[in-house]
Amino acid sequence: MFQSGGGALFKMQEVGTSSIASLSLRIMDETTRGRLAQAIRDAFTASSIDHDEDYIDSLISKVDDDVLQAHLANQGNNAGDTPLRTSGRALQTPPASPAKGRGSNRISNAQKREYANLVGAEPRKKKRKQTQQCSDKCADEPSPGRIADETIETGPQSIDQPPLPTDDHGNAAHPSNLSVETSSSYHPDSAFTTKAMASILFECFIVNSVISRYGHRTYVGPARTDLNHIRKYTDEVAEYSYEQAISAIHRDNALAMGKGVQNRYCETIFWKIILKGAALIDPASLQSAKGPADGFTMAEKAATKRFMEDAGYRLGAENQRQCRIFWRNLLKMREAGIEKVLYYRTKEFDSYCKGYPKTSKVSLVDTIKKWEAQYRPYIEQLETRLLRLGKGDLARVSDLDNPQVTERLKVQESCWNCAGNEWAFPNEEESYKGVGLQTFSPDMVCAPYDNQLVSESGGDKSSFTFLLPKDDSSLLVCSIIPVHEGDFLGVFSGKIRFSETWSPTHGIRGPVDNLWLDYSQVTGTLNQMLVSETGGSTNVRIQWDLIHDDVDTDNCTSWRVSVKATKPIMPFEPLVREAAQQEQYVLHLSPEHAKRGFLELCETD
Repeated sequence: MFQSGGGALFKMQEVGTSSIASLSLRIMDETTRGRLAQAIRDAFTASSIDHDEDYIDSLISKVDDDVLQAHLANQGNNAGDTPLRTSGRALQTPPASPAKGRGSNRISNAQKREYANLVGAEPRKKKRKQTQQCSDKCADEPSPGRIADETIETGPQSIDQPPLPTDDHGNAAHPSNLSVETSSSYHPDSAFTTKAMASILFECFIVNSVISRYGHRTYVGPARTDLNHIRKYTDEVAEYSYEQAISAIHRDNALAMGKGVQNRYCETIFWKIILKGAALIDPASLQSAKGPADGFTMAEKAATKRFMEDAGYRLGAENQRQCRIFWRNLLKMREAGIEKVLYYRTKEFDSYCKGYPKTSKVSLVDTIKKWEAQYRPYIEQLETRLLRLGKGDLARVSDLDNPQVTERLKVQESCWNCAGNEWAFPNEEESYKGVGLQTFSPDMVCAPYDNQLVSESGGDKSSFTFLLPKDDSSLLVCSIIPVHEGDFLGVFSGKIRFSETWSPTHGIRGPVDNLWLDYSQVTGTLNQMLVSETGGSTNVRIQWDLIHDDVDTDNCTSWRVSVKATKPIMPFEPLVREAAQQEQYVLHLSPEHAKRGFLELCETD
């Protein structure tokens, strides 16, 4: 009675109009309904409109009815060849979360609609034009390098979207505004690659900064599945003092963060478990494969469906297909030795993998393996930095433990301080305060620098600023994630002076006469930046910020000499500042001074 068409389109023959109406049959197949549902979700997300699946399903049902009535009218109530959809919701996969800057949420590998099979189809020439228009508006067909955010429900959501790289004109290279040529041409250094890796680095920062501070504490809360214990534990926390309650909340959040990482990492073995289930299935009990080969046996498909059903995943055909491909790729990555990238996996990374072009000459696993090789050293450095920060290393002396740094930089730990800027002499600090110059414009005032709990949304990228080898004897200062104009990259190390004496080689003038920074005795990561001549090409500036420890007072308590971006900066692009004086520019050209961190007094070779 039924015939299969295209693997997803069903036809019913010799059925009258009254039978179709009474059975509430629809003109659109499940794939078409799914694509339409995703387009509606995209429209709602772009307009910041809240929605639910029931409402979307009702909209699609109405469109389905209208299309059916139009076809019936065109055929004079003859619906003999009307294609039907199977029962169920519009799309079995869960909707993508409405996140700003997330890109398209449409299905990556949706099938082309077979217009010729529809009753009342227009001639091929006109229909091809209409299909092209639909492609221009909806971009339903997959293209190489396209990010597909058709997500699987796989644990906690990732953090907010990290900043994106820029195009050749300095504009944000967001997937929604990339040109057709850019979005359809895949290459390893594309904006999508940068976006996915930046999200992984941010996830690494969030996880380790929270766990390093609070994850070491012993868990005394309830069993996660015992509702009575959960209620009792909550009542106990409610009776704690403020400090005790905050400590308990931090501890529980750290444990939840660690559990989320574990859940995501466990997905890398899902396919291995599914293969064990497939081995238990008798192939003779399964139907013969239909349609073109997709690389999966019928036993693997059946085992995937059983696993998803037992594990609580949605069982839509498209979701099963994506899960099979994605989980198999995760296992291949794990077996290829990829670890850090998978450990901090994010939804942006998942979307990149699902949209990876099948026609690419380089396999997905080989591509991610290159990511792992390139970024693993910096992920490990970030982990170490955050772990040491949690133990009180605010000066970031741990940066000197990197063998690539110690080979090129000879600095005593006592001379290394990336935490802030102290006054060189107490009497100069008192002299400055006695002059009565504490009042400045509000845009010069900033909060005290925490040095660990930075805010991505606030433009603080200091945790991602690292020293990288320039050559065999010198270093570069780079950010390992994209930077936007105005982003805070860290503190320029040195001691604050208020005197008429002045060092043309190691001095940076402040906003007040006789106020200057002396970096001849103290250095840090950002002091190793490249330096251009006055008026030369730069991408950062040195800015003096007032620090008020008490936001309710107007008294200036201290200064912070910040480094901030003056233009978008791509990952691993060297930071370059302008020399304060020509003497300083000459000093920074010297490899000998660079090896000493530009200090006057330091450990010699």
